[in-house]
Amino acid sequence: MKFIKTLLASVAFIAVATSANAAPEVKGDFGLITDLTFTELPVTVGAASTFDHIFKFELNSPAADFSVSKLILTHGPATIWDFSTITFNVFAGEFVSDVTDGALLNVAPVVTADTVEFTLNGLDVGHYFIQVAGNSSGIAGGAYTFAITPVPEPSSVAMLLIGFAALGAVARRRKTL
Repeated sequence: MKFIKTLLASVAFIAVATSANAAPEVKGDFGLITDLTFTELPVTVGAASTFDHIFKFELNSPAADFSVSKLILTHGPATIWDFSTITFNVFAGEFVSDVTDGALLNVAPVVTADTVEFTLNGLDVGHYFIQVAGNSSGIAGGAYTFAITPVPEPSSVAMLLIGFAALGAVARRRKTL
């Protein structure tokens, strides 16, 4: 009986949480993210608000490192920026109007920690989007930032090492002449 009550309570919380989100708002389309780290500057959210932000991007590598941070600002006993809930979801596919347009790859709740980092491997070259959703609890709202770093293919790293070995061989040969 206790299991059924716990299960029903969990389902009720999930239903309320999914229906309480604001409509998704596309905050950015970054296009193709190359070998450099891409960092989104702090995004601010108003006080006591529910938000659902979408960021679209493309990858040309089979893996990527992701990190998301919530910025907490306090002054004495007052909390200026914070979130009561915030999640960072990565989807494969092209965002059109709803998150169901893509296939969910990862869910990262950022509630207890200030920063969450994870790596997704086995990605295809193509379109992806990030959903950042939650509720702000600071008296001035909240602020978050995230970074995406494509991980190079192993063959690229192997070619780089072969190139360094060739340069080392040429340098050693010149030194002996």
